[in-house]
Amino acid sequence: MSANSAPTSASKPIRPNLFVAAAADGKPRLLGSRCRETGKIYFPSEAMNPDTHKTGTMEPVEIPGRGSIVSYTRVTRGLPGFSSPYTLAVVELDAGPSLVAQIEGAGETELAVGTPVELVIGTIKTEKDGTAIIGPKFRPRRPEGP
Repeated sequence: MSANSAPTSASKPIRPNLFVAAAADGKPRLLGSRCRETGKIYFPSEAMNPDTHKTGTMEPVEIPGRGSIVSYTRVTRGLPGFSSPYTLAVVELDAGPSLVAQIEGAGETELAVGTPVELVIGTIKTEKDGTAIIGPKFRPRRPEGP
């Protein structure tokens, strides 16, 4: 399954309501929430603002998947179902939230703190029955054309 493929009968999302494989513009988006009072964006979605502890202030929001690497590590011996080696990184999204995700399409020497990345939806791990568990991953952002 390629990184940009939508779920198939042999795949399932790692968690419901975490992402949209292809938004209106064809790009994947993370599903989060925004506080109408503070404007702060949270991922994953929150029912209550975790900072102010107020309810009724949160609204759903699609979060563009652009950000940069804050920290990363190479996992050489993964758990069963994970294709090793792979890279895990803390990604700070341009919209504000941070998350830990796998990085694909980059060799060890290509990554550095600050590397710009973009969201892709891909296989996180494979279950014993062959079902692909898909979810948010990131890859180094390709330079934009002139």
